[in-house]
Amino acid sequence: MTKKLNILVLEDETERWNWFNKIFFNNQDNITFVDSSKKAIQYLKNESFDIIFLDRDLGNTKDNGEKVALEMMKQKLNLRATIIIHTMNPNGQESMKCYLEKYHKKVYVIPYTQLIKMKREDFS
Repeated sequence: MTKKLNILVLEDETERWNWFNKIFFNNQDNITFVDSSKKAIQYLKNESFDIIFLDRDLGNTKDNGEKVALEMMKQKLNLRATIIIHTMNPNGQESMKCYLEKYHKKVYVIPYTQLIKMKREDFS
């Protein structure tokens, strides 16, 4: 039996939420969707996650996932989690990875176009 995962997804495009639901919901994993850095940081301070998916560019605002990565580094939040940076923004990928790799052991950059080719088993 596959372990149930506690997952945080920072993503502002609700259409992309459908992919995450399709992959993880049928396994009854616990998925928390957030669309802002403020909400993500709040959850990260209060809960432990197995996998954290981070987007960088959040809509047409100045809000972005880089703020989350920086806060995770500063406060050493969810150090045991697997972190997947799924942004398509190459500069965002690099800066977020740089912040997170200081204390987090499992940080991966998998752009969304590659992520959608993966299966649930790839995350076990």
